Amino acid sequence: MPEHLSSLDSSFLRVETASAHMHVAWSARLDAPESGSRLSLEALRASVAGRLERTPRFRRRLAHVPGGMSEPYWVDDEQFDIARHVVLLCDPDDRPDERRFRALADRALSEPLERTRPLWRVYLAPTMADGGAGMVAKFHHALVDGRSAVEVALLLFDVAPDATPAPVPDWVPEREPGKARLAIGALSGGAAESLRAARGVARIAGTPRAGGARMYDTVRRAAMAVGDDLLRPAPASYLNVPIGPKRTLVGHRVSFDHVAQIRAATDTTVNDVCLAAVAGALRETALARGETPKALKAMVPVNVRPDAERHALGNRISMAFVDLPVGLSSPAGRLSAVRRVTAEFKASDKPAATGTVFGALGMLPTPLRTGAARMVGSKRVYNLTVSNIPGPRVPLYVLGARLREAYPVVPLYEEHALSIGIFGYLDHLHFGLYADPEALPDVAAMPAALSAAMLALRRTAKRGSARTRYAGELLRRTYSVQPSPGRSVKA
Repeated sequence: MPEHLSSLDSSFLRVETASAHMHVAWSARLDAPESGSRLSLEALRASVAGRLERTPRFRRRLAHVPGGMSEPYWVDDEQFDIARHVVLLCDPDDRPDERRFRALADRALSEPLERTRPLWRVYLAPTMADGGAGMVAKFHHALVDGRSAVEVALLLFDVAPDATPAPVPDWVPEREPGKARLAIGALSGGAAESLRAARGVARIAGTPRAGGARMYDTVRRAAMAVGDDLLRPAPASYLNVPIGPKRTLVGHRVSFDHVAQIRAATDTTVNDVCLAAVAGALRETALARGETPKALKAMVPVNVRPDAERHALGNRISMAFVDLPVGLSSPAGRLSAVRRVTAEFKASDKPAATGTVFGALGMLPTPLRTGAARMVGSKRVYNLTVSNIPGPRVPLYVLGARLREAYPVVPLYEEHALSIGIFGYLDHLHFGLYADPEALPDVAAMPAALSAAMLALRRTAKRGSARTRYAGELLRRTYSVQPSPGRSVKA
């Protein structure tokens, strides 16, 4: 059956332009297969094709309603061909080194997905100069959000090197419904989405018995989210300039143990540490440009997907807006400021309220949704996106080739030159610094700035731990009585 896009999913189609491509993605390196053979394009196509039963939307394309009277539908692509979606990144006999692979990946990431086909593509470099392999995968944000993109990636990987590929099942596509049927479905579908959005407000407000007071409180909280976050302007920044279609992905790995040490010593979270490190790196970038560092407003996606829907596609996200303390010179001060802001956000009703605001897109008349979606993604609302995506702590494999590292891509909206994705895998956090290299050439130096910021946080954490240990020892000495023989007394 045709599947109606939600207003949130469709918003990523509405904000896409020739310069702002709305695909989430990752660029990965793999070790050589344990069998000693190299990855082949044919084997990868067969492996992916055997898993498409788990994600039927990957064989569906967009079908638009006449007159644009509602959001489009996902319909089966009667011309679906796996060869159009799993392709080579380079000549099969080419053995690119790391630098060449990054250039090839950047070129693939700089191209928008074709809307006449299912909105995803996987690129393979079968053999790298070091004997391993390279892979790039991208999915349109209308198809998946960051969290479900990881889940889809897990569907493409195995947890054992000797997993048996699933057979490719027979598949008969449904015929595309006619325009009249789509139009009739759009009328009922649009009404249904408006009803769902209204029910969402009512569900957050509580039971009908709560009546007007609870509903009023829900609207108040939603207004608070809009007033505090959406309508509070982001500061002017060198990050918010006109961008073109070119993209570069710069990766940086951080030991999870180092982050965990900082977290434990400072009573913060992994996300707090990452945001503080990003603030430190942006401070160094501003200083290198000869600019005065100042606070920046980051948009941080918040996953609201229930565990029961963890493998579902589509977008189930809310937004947090976090002030990054770029203007503070002290690493400890930056971490403390981030911790305070994130704690306030968690203690507030903003996640639900902001979700209500985004859900309300479905209640707007269709012609107004494009403007609303572009307003939410404008430079006036935030300076950059920072998205932390949890990943598996166990090794993954593709046809026996072990995944070594993977750097995430968070799409850039118009007049946003930088986004940062963070993906945890095994014992490292992988920072994906995604930018227009012409609008922000400074991105090339940001891994060094991130490294320095994280090192400064580690030193701060060690000094804090040392002071805590010293204070504890001083207290023990002050409030203890030296024991006499055979006796021990402590206050």
